[in-house]
Amino acid sequence: MDGDDLKYLLRGAFDSQVLNHGDFNLVYGQPSGAGNPWTIGYRRQPLELLLCPVDLEALPELREDTSIATVALDNVATLADTGTGYQVETVTGFRTWFEVAGSPRVPLPENLRALVGTPRQDGDGTLVLEQESDAEDFHQFMSHFMDTLDSYYDE
Repeated sequence: MDGDDLKYLLRGAFDSQVLNHGDFNLVYGQPSGAGNPWTIGYRRQPLELLLCPVDLEALPELREDTSIATVALDNVATLADTGTGYQVETVTGFRTWFEVAGSPRVPLPENLRALVGTPRQDGDGTLVLEQESDAEDFHQFMSHFMDTLDSYYDE
């Protein structure tokens, strides 16, 4: 399995859960702590962020999951750059911290390691997911989202 194979699986998982999936750019996000990673969909119009949990041990099976968190201008309570990632809270009580790196090391469970005959991963059971340009675009998106929120509080 290589990074493109993993991106394909992540895109499939996102697309199966989001009706208008074609409107969103995607990045892989790792939680700052315990929990499943996120496939993060984001778009600039309307300004919106979708956090879809990914159960890597379930892939390539696609489970219907209703725990997608939607973050938009009408429901965001906190959106902060922590220096190494982001903190997101909504008015409904959803809260998470996550990081989006350009080359995250993704732990591959056995089911993913067995998908391709010649796996291309490190010896430690991880795969480096190359998403530098996508991560840079996401960080620009988050800066724009935070600037837009700040503009509501300017006098």
